[in-house]
Amino acid sequence: MIDLIILSNDFIPDSDVNKYFSASDLVVQPYKSATQSGVTQIAYHFDKPMLITNVGGLGEFVPDGEVGYVVNPDPIAVSNAIIDFYTEGKEDVFIRNIKKNKIKYSWNYFIANLKSLFYI
Repeated sequence: MIDLIILSNDFIPDSDVNKYFSASDLVVQPYKSATQSGVTQIAYHFDKPMLITNVGGLGEFVPDGEVGYVVNPDPIAVSNAIIDFYTEGKEDVFIRNIKKNKIKYSWNYFIANLKSLFYI
């Protein structure tokens, strides 16, 4: 299994982002501290399940157990969630939920809610 993991700590150019997300089963964001992450929205765009750590506002965007995992920022919690993802076969159910959940991040949803503020 370890030979199937690619760790890339370098800057990824915009032109290559789609390649990384398309090749991923699970987008793991093991932040120790954060406020938000654009990676989460990109993962939604590519319908990719996520594992995030419960720091800053990250947990607001990833409903735990629905589109991925929200865990404490420690290696054991992260590894346990990764193991659960594969042993329990969570990919398909997470992807179905992502497709439903990401609608609230669309422009149409935003505009409809903005219009409702002005009773248009």
